[in-house]
Amino acid sequence: MSVIELKNINKYFGKDTAQVHVLRDLNFTAEKGKLILILGPSGSGKSTFLTIAGGLQSADSGQVMINDKDISAFSAKERDNLRLNQIGFILQAYNLVPYLTVAEQFTLVDKIKKVNNLSKEALNQLLIK
Repeated sequence: MSVIELKNINKYFGKDTAQVHVLRDLNFTAEKGKLILILGPSGSGKSTFLTIAGGLQSADSGQVMINDKDISAFSAKERDNLRLNQIGFILQAYNLVPYLTVAEQFTLVDKIKKVNNLSKEALNQLLIK
C-alpha cells in the first residue's frame, strides 16, 4: 500500500518567456517501510518535488495523496498539521533554532506537539550514541 502518491504533478516557476516547467507530469509512489533515494543534478527539481510531496509547496496541477487523502486542497493549517503529525521532513536549510542544543530542540517540539514524541529516556539513549 502506498503512503505517498503523486499523480501527474506539474510545477512552473516564472512567467511568460521566463517560465520554467520544473516538474512535468510527475508520477511517484512510496510504500511504507521502503527507503527511496531521490537523485539528480542541481536544478533538476528534487527539492521542488520533495516540498510538494511534503505539503510545503503546492503543485500547479496534479494530485498529492498522503495515506489515501488528497492534500492538494488542504489549507495551510491542515498541511502544517500533517507535517507535524505524519511526515518527517528535514530540508538542506533545516531551520533549527541556532542557539539551542539538540536536547533543547526536542524540548521545543514537546511544547508544540504534545503527544507521540520521544520519551526523555529514548532521547537520552539517542544522545549517548
